[in-house]
Amino acid sequence: MAIAKMNKVYLIAHQAEKKEVLSILQQAGMVEISDLQAKGAGREPWAELVESDQDQEALQELEAGLTDVRFAMDFLNRHYPAKKSLMDSLGGSKAAVSVRELDASAVELAQISKDVYSALRAADDKLIALRNEETRLQNLKLQLLPWSKLEARLEEVRATPSARLELGALPAAELAACRDKLAALEAVILEEVNVDRGEAYVFAAYAASLSEEAQAVLKEHNFNKQSFHDLSGTPSENIARLDEELAAAAADRDSTLKSAGEQAAFRDSLHRYNDFLIIERDKKQAVASLARTSNSFVVEGWIREADLPVIKERLSTLETVEMVARAPLDGETFPVALENKRSIAPFEFVTKLYGTPHPYGVDPTFALTPFFIIFFGLSMTDAGYGFIIVALAALGLWKLKLGGGGRKIMWVLLAGGISTIFFGALLGGWFGGLIPLEPLFFNALDDPMRLLIYALAIGIFQIFIGMAIKFYTNVKEGKILDAIFDQGFWYLFIIGLLLLVAPGLGGIAKLMSIGGAAGLVLTQGRTQPTLVKKFLSGVLSLYNITGYLSDVLSYSRLLALGLATGVIALAINTMADVLPKNIFGYAFMVLLLICGHAFNLVINTLSAYIHSSRLQYIEFYNRFYEGGGRTFVPFRLNTRHIEVVPEWQEGTGS
Repeated sequence: MAIAKMNKVYLIAHQAEKKEVLSILQQAGMVEISDLQAKGAGREPWAELVESDQDQEALQELEAGLTDVRFAMDFLNRHYPAKKSLMDSLGGSKAAVSVRELDASAVELAQISKDVYSALRAADDKLIALRNEETRLQNLKLQLLPWSKLEARLEEVRATPSARLELGALPAAELAACRDKLAALEAVILEEVNVDRGEAYVFAAYAASLSEEAQAVLKEHNFNKQSFHDLSGTPSENIARLDEELAAAAADRDSTLKSAGEQAAFRDSLHRYNDFLIIERDKKQAVASLARTSNSFVVEGWIREADLPVIKERLSTLETVEMVARAPLDGETFPVALENKRSIAPFEFVTKLYGTPHPYGVDPTFALTPFFIIFFGLSMTDAGYGFIIVALAALGLWKLKLGGGGRKIMWVLLAGGISTIFFGALLGGWFGGLIPLEPLFFNALDDPMRLLIYALAIGIFQIFIGMAIKFYTNVKEGKILDAIFDQGFWYLFIIGLLLLVAPGLGGIAKLMSIGGAAGLVLTQGRTQPTLVKKFLSGVLSLYNITGYLSDVLSYSRLLALGLATGVIALAINTMADVLPKNIFGYAFMVLLLICGHAFNLVINTLSAYIHSSRLQYIEFYNRFYEGGGRTFVPFRLNTRHIEVVPEWQEGTGS
């Protein structure tokens, strides 16, 4: 239960060393820089005496460079995705590059990025133009396809002084009626060219003198005129020409992509330059949080107390830097960083999913870890599954280059897998009985009530631990009476009630429960203004015992989850056992066992994780946990594709 001790730091240095200071702070990744330009409470009085320190133009140039290089990377990833092994896809890998190497190659990388961007931007513009042209050609082809049987040349289908020639479509169901009405007019022809999807495509010809009558009939039957003014030749000739143009456009597109693909050779350089620009941009953004005078600049921030000597040593190589630090003032909020032993640290992941503890609260990671591991194992209760979880987690830790969060998940799963093996062996779970090993303790499927009693007992114990943590924090804060009244009397009352069922302890149990209840009645209304309200509030506080009972009953989910794993595994084995005993039956049996148990493993591992976490968040944390803290976010190297090695790790720095 460790929240790191934090110090407020103030750093002042000459403007000439600003770049070096920011570089050291960024590489160290130990200082969270506060925004001295922020307004409102918490702003230091002296901050009014200095001005903002920022270079907006340089920041905009870096953002523009990032936009260009990301365009180039996105283009290559879209058209020429990098081939990665399965391990690389899961864990990723970062090439190590020293700060000096990265800085020395910056000019070269910038030129490469500029050239690649220019080539890919031109290729992209051409591809867009080709795509638009292909769309136009495809649409025109779709318009011409219904007219492919028309032998007339399209440029001849037009109006003349004596006649009107038209192409159009109307519903096929109305074609006969339309033709009959037009037949009543002299010098009118309506020829069917094609019928497709309920539409009749027709060629209409009529004398100019009958234009109004013919158009009225056509309109009455929903005739939709179609024109091809810019085309010459028959529809079939135009369709053949469009196919040639589409083929040429496709070839041009392939040629453009092939030429653009040559830039994929510079992918690693783009990755390096992208991360270099991110590092430089972060520095410029940090500058916007600083303050300056004509010759100096000021940095304000937070640092772990344990890291203070390290950062002072790093900065000692600079001539003008002065740094002072102080502990937080009474009531001053500070960012929260969790500090736990190496064996406990992975479970900070579980805590952080719920939220960051209050700066003056407690870190629950140490207290939740053993319970989380136990609950995970009880939720699975199958040693066979446990061995698989351990193997996969160990393989992930060994082979995958995971980030901090990924490695923590793997360690949590490894611990959960070991717990699953332990409880599975105790309770007789081996792939749902596929491996016939006797339980070391008892069979949970044969005696579920026994497992329920143990689950509830563990739940009561965890709730008592949560109350003990709150008792401790009250005493630590000097609230000794609060600890006695709010936790001590509840301990007395609840333990007394529990002992009522114990043989031979009825007398002591009654005294404890009555004494605890009396203490609660007399003290739980102590903040009320009148004696009547104090008494009534005290009496009503006894109703909170239902909350404790509800929390304890929540631990019955451990029984349900543990039985579900075993029952589903047993059902899979039963289905496999009834299959025919021949070559096809055995093949399907193996497939069913593998797929069924894999599904059961995944679903119940997820359930074990979720419900083990839920028991911490709902039943455990509500006894002592106080959230609302802000996570400590130090100024550091944030890279995506490369791992930047700080100067002092090269053996050339301080």
